[in-house]
Amino acid sequence: MGPLLVLMVAMESLVLAHSGDMLIAVRELFTNPVLLTGAAILLWVSTALHELAHGVVARHYGGRVAEIGLRWRLPAVIMYCTVDNYLYLGGRWPRIATAVAGAVMNLLFLLPFCALWILAPLDDATHEAISALLLLGSVQAFAMLVPLPPLDGYKIASQLAGATGLAASTGPYLRLALRRSPEAAAYPRRARIAYPAYALGTVLVLAALVAAAVAGVHHLLTA
Repeated sequence: MGPLLVLMVAMESLVLAHSGDMLIAVRELFTNPVLLTGAAILLWVSTALHELAHGVVARHYGGRVAEIGLRWRLPAVIMYCTVDNYLYLGGRWPRIATAVAGAVMNLLFLLPFCALWILAPLDDATHEAISALLLLGSVQAFAMLVPLPPLDGYKIASQLAGATGLAASTGPYLRLALRRSPEAAAYPRRARIAYPAYALGTVLVLAALVAAAVAGVHHLLTA
């Protein structure tokens, strides 16, 4: 995995450096029904591999994968993976590895397309379509790492904090802390650190997403 992780970091650095041009390519992709259909199918395949990766890594660490299948969330059809004993895998890091495996698989899926984008003599339309795929696929991967339930990022944050029900418990604690209630001081020290850290981290991530969206819209309007 070491060399692959290095390649993924290099790929995402390229995506970030060319994000403006790739954003315009996404806009152009939506005007070409054939290429748009192809990109949508590839992203759906990436989603299926995302869930399969959760299951494979969970099995590697002794997990019981009850289901990998389709779930209807109209108008979308999404994949899901159910690991029955996720909270009982052998330690914190196996649980984090299981949660992050899906996003890693999404990025691994993009590596061959990145190689084509860099090396292959493509026509302009195909080059732009792959550019759009790289940006959309990267957004798909990192969106799953946002620390909000039920996303994978929330599971990772919960494991780092050593807490279950992290989001549900953070709100009541912060309300007590803001009122300077003695009940807040009665929380364990780890909880007094984990709950504000989770709240601050989530706010910062959401603020970054809003800033990125605003910058993207501004770029499309002014390009």
